[in-house]
Amino acid sequence: MTSGFPYDLVTLGQFPSGWGWEGQLRAYIRKKYRQDLDGLVDLPPTQLAACLGADLVPERPYDTIRWGLRRRPCRPLELFFFYNVDPEFGTDLRVFYSRPSLALPTEDAYVFAWDYVALLARYGRGSLPLHLQTPGDAWLTLTALEAELGRGLQRFTLQGRQEVLLCLTPEVAAAATWRLATGACQTGNQGWTISWPVLPDLVLRVSRENDRLELAYEAGGAAKYGPEFLISFAWLYLNALLRQARQVDPSLPQLSKYF
Repeated sequence: MTSGFPYDLVTLGQFPSGWGWEGQLRAYIRKKYRQDLDGLVDLPPTQLAACLGADLVPERPYDTIRWGLRRRPCRPLELFFFYNVDPEFGTDLRVFYSRPSLALPTEDAYVFAWDYVALLARYGRGSLPLHLQTPGDAWLTLTALEAELGRGLQRFTLQGRQEVLLCLTPEVAAAATWRLATGACQTGNQGWTISWPVLPDLVLRVSRENDRLELAYEAGGAAKYGPEFLISFAWLYLNALLRQARQVDPSLPQLSKYF
């Protein structure tokens, strides 16, 4: 980074035991998604930013950077994506994190980055439309999607997490949501419901009523993005919620007991 660049950034390799994850992410970018990411050259960065719910970064660390995006999915995570177009070496996408992001587990930081890289690759190859759809009122539960696809989506997502989620009181759920700086929590006598804008047109809803948990996505967004993103983002946001909940209530079981 040049001395005039205003952000204090780190790579995935600077997370604990992160070099292996960094190598895997770079392999995806340079090999699996290389041709797809080449397709970003002619796409408007303003539209890409809008589709990811990201901000365009006006500063560039070096001259061959075509554009930079900053995505802040939840506190304290902040990711930066710099699209490089070099006359000699071609295109590349570099991923960085703000230094406070180091508070996250390395695997979660990697999966968040992988999801956004995979989304950019799909935009690059034209398999996702460069426009946002307005979320509707219909919801698709992961249980229903699981039955339709014959895959254990909700079972996998809740594995090791359901026991802790059922321990969250409405007060703890509301405080943990506030600490994440994203989402809205509604509470009642029998439980709570949290809704997160995972992407501008993809809304995740997690509800607890007594001893029952339900995960659902707004149906239009669920149809647009497909099951691989639905299960990944649900996994990530539940992990983030549980980490913050334990900061609010240290008596909650440690995540390592279940993961």
